[in-house]
Order: sequence, then structure tokens, then C-alpha cells
Amino acid sequence: MAELALHGVSKRFGSVLAVDGVDLAIAHGEFVVLVGPSGCGKSTTLRMISGLESVSEGRILIGGSDVTNIAPARRGVAMVFQSYALFPHMTAAQNIGFGLRLAKVPKAEIARRVADVAATLQIEELLGRYPRELSGGQRQRVAIGRSIIRDPQVFLFDEPLSNLDAALRVRMRLEIARLRDRLDATMVYVTHDQTEAMTLADRIVVFNQGRIEQVGAPDQLYASPANRFVAGFIGAPAMNFVPAAIEADEGGEPQVRFGPVSLPAGRLQGAAPGTVTLGVRPEHLYIATEADADFRGRVEIVEKLGAESLAYLQTEFSAEPVTIKLAEDALVRPGDEVPVRVARERFHLFGETGAVL
Repeated sequence: MAELALHGVSKRFGSVLAVDGVDLAIAHGEFVVLVGPSGCGKSTTLRMISGLESVSEGRILIGGSDVTNIAPARRGVAMVFQSYALFPHMTAAQNIGFGLRLAKVPKAEIARRVADVAATLQIEELLGRYPRELSGGQRQRVAIGRSIIRDPQVFLFDEPLSNLDAALRVRMRLEIARLRDRLDATMVYVTHDQTEAMTLADRIVVFNQGRIEQVGAPDQLYASPANRFVAGFIGAPAMNFVPAAIEADEGGEPQVRFGPVSLPAGRLQGAAPGTVTLGVRPEHLYIATEADADFRGRVEIVEKLGAESLAYLQTEFSAEPVTIKLAEDALVRPGDEVPVRVARERFHLFGETGAVL
């Protein structure tokens, strides 16, 4: 069984603390995605798991065994990099079987295992080609095949799709999703693309400044972010954030006020009045009748994305445009003044520290 566990793992580069006391447990067969902005520590964490980077503090366990100071080749892991790193003078078959040749596996066994891997990745017709004769997606599949053939306990993917164009990334996401269903292995995948994270992961680990902000299933992080950073990072288009305040109404019940809007906040019973940030996703704002509207906004830009359209509104209570997702039949043009309603119980409130209230 290939459980993976990190206990208090940190990494320092001189005076810089790149990864700060990470604790994480990944079950056998789980697909976990590490996500976050550039420089947040996610790739450094992956490299420590692989053994390509030393650990400054803490322990790493694979299958219950401490591998913190074990050489990469003896950890039972395989890594797929952002760059394909294929040998240009070798065919796809030779690249896939290269590790087995180094291990002096018999030629017949190498040929059998290369054929099995090619069938799994559906690249049988590419085995005789050289890397220069392959497309970007085909090269990435060969690179993945080179990892699969070693039959590792843990697969590590370091932004493997970032060099591909948008259409090919979508297709390769599907290929990786199919692959995880065929292989009985633990997978850890690093990306800065939250769409990849949402579509591939069993669980997402959100990194920020070397620390884990939140761990959870994609739907959990989307619906119940632990803080403003997670709320803003997970979801496309991004959540709207506007300055607000908690006030008590005449009966002493807490209300959330932003601009002309006052919304009931029953879940904040007993919360002290004060300044907060209100977060609401574009799909939880909608054009309403004048009688039902919470506020009005002036349409600055309408962004048509094919199946959906977004409108960016100028409002009196936010310096940043407020984004709303338009209904399919909405007839909205730049310059229009539109009445908008906030979906009750679908907004989030964040305190001064950024934590959700």
C-alpha cells in the first residue's frame, strides 16, 4: 500500500523558508493536487517527496517507511516533469524502456512491458517515432509512459501540462483522469491552474507562502473556503470581494451592510459589530426586478464566453468591478444600469485576518 505522509516538513534555502511545517496524509490510490500561486512552495514540496530536494526539518513516509534520507531511486516514486526530458536520439519505445535497460531487465521483458504501457496510453503507433516527430501531447504521453513502466508506488506530476496549448491541455486532462482510473497508484499533482485542480483531484491542497491554507474535496473548497485566500484562488471567474460591516438592527439581530444593501446574517448570532469583507461568487448575483433588487450597477464590459456570459459592473460601494454571471437570455449591453440581487445564504464573510466568519 502506497500511503504517503508528511510530518512537519520544512525547507530552507539560506534565510528563506520556502516550505513551513507541512503536515499532510495521502491515502493509497488517492489523487491529490497541490495548488497555489508561483513561489508558494508546492513544487518544492513535490521535489522533497521525490528526493530531488533535501528536507530541512520533518519526515516523509511512503507505505509506512521513512524515506526522508533515502535516495530518489529507492523511494518507489516516479516523476513527470513540466519539460518532457526525452532523449532526442531514441525512439518513443526506447525512451519508455530506458530505465529498465539501465536496470539490466531482459530485452524480451522490456519489450513486453513497453507494449503494455503503450496500450494503456494508446500510443502503440508512436513507438517507432523520435521525439522530433511527435506533438507536444504525444511527447508528454511518452514521458508519462517512462514513469508508468517502473510500476512505482507514487506518481508525482510537476505541472505536466503547462507547456501545452489550451485545447491540448483539456485533452490531456482527460487522458490523465483516465489513467488514474486504470492504475492502482497514489498520485500527487502540482499545478498553478485551479481548473486542473478542480477537474482532476480527489482532494486539493491549497498552498500559500509555504503553508497549507486548506485541504478538501474540490466541491468543499469551492462552497466552504476557510479564508479569503482560498475563496479568491478557487473558482473561475473569481469571487467578488467588497468592503462591508456587521451592524445590529432594531431588534439586535446582526445584519451585513455594504453600500445601500443590508442582508440578514443569522449565522453570525452574537458576532460583534465591525468591518468585514463580503465575498459572493458571480453565479450568486443575478439581474432582478426593480422591486427585488439589492443594488444597481452600471455595465462596464460584457464578456461572452460561448456557453456563458459575464458582466462587469461599476457600483458605488466597490472600487473594483463586480462580476455577475448572466442568464442565457439576458440582454445586457455596456452602459446599461441593471438591478442586481444577492442570493440569500450564498455569500461569505471574512474577518480582518482573512478567516471566514
